Amino acid sequence: MNILEIIEAKKQGRELSAFQIEFVVNGFTAEDFADYQMSAFLMAVWFRGMTSEETAYLTGAMLHSGEELDTSGMSAPTADKHSTGGVGDKVSLLLAPLAAACGLKVPMLSGRGLGHTGGTLDKLEAIPGYRIHMDNDEFLGLTEKVGCAIIGQSGSIAPADGRIYAMRDVTATVDCVPLITASIMSKKLAAGPGTIIIDLKTGSGAFMDDMDRARELATALVAVGKLHGRRMSVVFSDMDQPLGRAIGHANETIEAFAALRSDGRNSAPADLVALTEDLVAEMVRVAGLESDRTAALSRVREAWDSGRAFENMLSWVEAQKGTLDPDREDFGLAVAPLALELKAPRDGWLAKINCRELGLSLADLGGARLQVDDPLDLTAGIDFLPKIGTHINKGDVLARLYCTESSKASDAASRILASLDFSEASVPENLLILDRYE
Repeated sequence: MNILEIIEAKKQGRELSAFQIEFVVNGFTAEDFADYQMSAFLMAVWFRGMTSEETAYLTGAMLHSGEELDTSGMSAPTADKHSTGGVGDKVSLLLAPLAAACGLKVPMLSGRGLGHTGGTLDKLEAIPGYRIHMDNDEFLGLTEKVGCAIIGQSGSIAPADGRIYAMRDVTATVDCVPLITASIMSKKLAAGPGTIIIDLKTGSGAFMDDMDRARELATALVAVGKLHGRRMSVVFSDMDQPLGRAIGHANETIEAFAALRSDGRNSAPADLVALTEDLVAEMVRVAGLESDRTAALSRVREAWDSGRAFENMLSWVEAQKGTLDPDREDFGLAVAPLALELKAPRDGWLAKINCRELGLSLADLGGARLQVDDPLDLTAGIDFLPKIGTHINKGDVLARLYCTESSKASDAASRILASLDFSEASVPENLLILDRYE
């Protein structure tokens, strides 16, 4: 067997065996063949696709290229959530301690943001002292003791994914459902959770802006998870507008933690609350702690309103050496000064947002990366106030921009304003939960 035979087989649309796929993944990881040959293989997959079995084989080969965490000794069911990414998506910061307060153990490996989407690790690094790296034993020990832990993926977890993703990034093969599936699931499976819930975002601020493609990805993710013995569920959520109000790192972290206070379910942004409690209820139900969604949602709301989730959050952050002051509204996190208030230029209903552009406006402030090694200002941020369907009067504040340079704020404000469409007639509000699949 050689790489040329495998490229030719996939080019002709033939189904590959587990052995052939392992040969490709292991050979490329070990640098046994040239980058251009892997490029040819990826392009053949892009054009010809993969069966669910091939995608599962690819996921397994990438998973087995590194370490796999063993959560079988945990004292409660294990569960995790993966979001496909969006603007203002700080759900993981609420979800992990809330799910722990509901009786789950949540070992979460998270990543950084790139382009218009924010990364959980970047938000956590806005917390002074927070440790995003630790060895596997310490990570699992903290998860067992506190109920949840969130760290960055180490080089020992699915290392093949890192090499293959870098090649996909420069060969225009990122938008390929089997390759996306294997990349997501190899990392999530490596952390060892028994239940995996996918928050699959669709809309102008998501990587999947087409519902048909989103359904295709959901089908592939669930099939691969089940073939690897995991309990799976997908929630399709709207990303045609930011989630919550805060866009940034420190300010998103503050919004997330404030929402966990015992009165937060009634005072925090309604969409942030609704999506978080829905996803945690799915984790509770699918993991088997409750038999139906209604009972699971009741458990989630009790854990939230009682203050247990907030206390879990404080314990988790402290266990990872982060410093928070719960008596302060900003928890002691540094936020840049208010640089500009963007006001509505006319009366009307907010009809449409180019959410991707709104996310990129954070990069204008220095708070998001366009390249992997870009420096990041964790204090920069935006509070975007209206939702689609809101009536706005001329002069109303649309957004507040926080940064250290007024020129950056002006550039970002221009981008935000250009991303908005107004209507003279009333516009319906967007649905938040679009569909489900399992």
